[in-house]
Amino acid sequence: MRNLNTNKLKYLLVLPVLFFTQCKLSDSSDKITVHQQWTVFETSFETSKEYANPFIDLEVNVVFESQGKQWIVPAVWSDGNKWTVRFAPPLTGEFTYYPDCSDKSNPDFKGKKQSIEVIPYGGENDLLKHGFLRISKNKRFFEHADGTPFLWLGDTWWKGLCKRLTWEGFQELTADRKSKGFNVVQIICGPYPDEDMMEERWENEGGKPYETIDFSEMNPAYFDYADRRIKHLVDNGIVPVIVGGWGRPQGGGRSTLAQVGLEGFKRHWRNIVARYGAYPVVWMVGGEVKDKHGPWSELAKYLKDTDPYKHILCYHSPGHPRKMLEDNSMFDFDMLAIGHAGMETVNRTFGLMNSCFEAVPKRPVLCGEACYEGHMQTNFQYIQRHMFWSFVLSGAAGHTYGAAGIWHAGVEGDPGHTGYWG
Repeated sequence: MRNLNTNKLKYLLVLPVLFFTQCKLSDSSDKITVHQQWTVFETSFETSKEYANPFIDLEVNVVFESQGKQWIVPAVWSDGNKWTVRFAPPLTGEFTYYPDCSDKSNPDFKGKKQSIEVIPYGGENDLLKHGFLRISKNKRFFEHADGTPFLWLGDTWWKGLCKRLTWEGFQELTADRKSKGFNVVQIICGPYPDEDMMEERWENEGGKPYETIDFSEMNPAYFDYADRRIKHLVDNGIVPVIVGGWGRPQGGGRSTLAQVGLEGFKRHWRNIVARYGAYPVVWMVGGEVKDKHGPWSELAKYLKDTDPYKHILCYHSPGHPRKMLEDNSMFDFDMLAIGHAGMETVNRTFGLMNSCFEAVPKRPVLCGEACYEGHMQTNFQYIQRHMFWSFVLSGAAGHTYGAAGIWHAGVEGDPGHTGYWG
């Protein structure tokens, strides 16, 4: 696990070390840690009590409090008997925190409150300087917590956490996109599109994220490597739009949610929130999801309830975003994603976008997938420019670009998908 470091910190960041006697929280120190607003504060807790499968047998939260407000932050099971919490203070001033867990008979998560003193962020990263994203007051655009406008300029790296895209390649692609002005990357941390569950293609340097299809046996090594990539995007001023998994049916005709099960996907999303909620992220509950593909609305409600920061949330809709999921009340903006058939897709997307503009309640609208450049040797520059300018000048809150080869992390000898898309 690593902290979110910022450039040229004005203040010394001292991470607290919690000592344990019989693996209980120590009451021996009243030292207050100084930390910067919006950056990731990280600390760990341990227990001497054994659990057969700590990932599912014990849920640990850490409660942060300041100025009459409270944030209940899920902790990451870090292997062994250790849980780690990451917290990005949204306010300045003094915070207190203490752990809590689902096993009320475990005395190791009961102890004295600890404190941190939060000072203003002193670095140059705009994502941390201005705070997490939210919806503007007119419900049409995005802005930072301090009111600074944010124009969504996205790229599509659906399979960007897999090992086909090496760490060096990931850094090179990040630098290229940063130089071109991109400030958003849509990336999946979960089941991928156009391949079956548990394929080797899913692996990164640490292996697969889960050892079982019901997501009951989590592999911390996978997420440790994923951490490095998510953090690198943030360090470069790029907002990770983290997708929990792809929704439409895979081989055998069953959706990922049907194969994993709702409880397994809830565990998965809790793990994602615990790891990445303290970063300036956006959540996408699933890709190409519909009611007939499983209880995605219920999962989205769980995600909304679990996230202490209430990051903005959407789903990747293969049709009208107000209709593909009948209960879409928990989503903060509409994302359109209907295909790659050139101007036919552009015109259909434009029609759906206008319908979304007229829908109630008002929400920001953008195209999150359409006409990937080079897809099946089509959709080249003319289509890309036409889409961007026609959508944005008509009121879209931004736009997401996509390119064949990049979205699926294709390399020589392995296109990165099971099927013909690319």
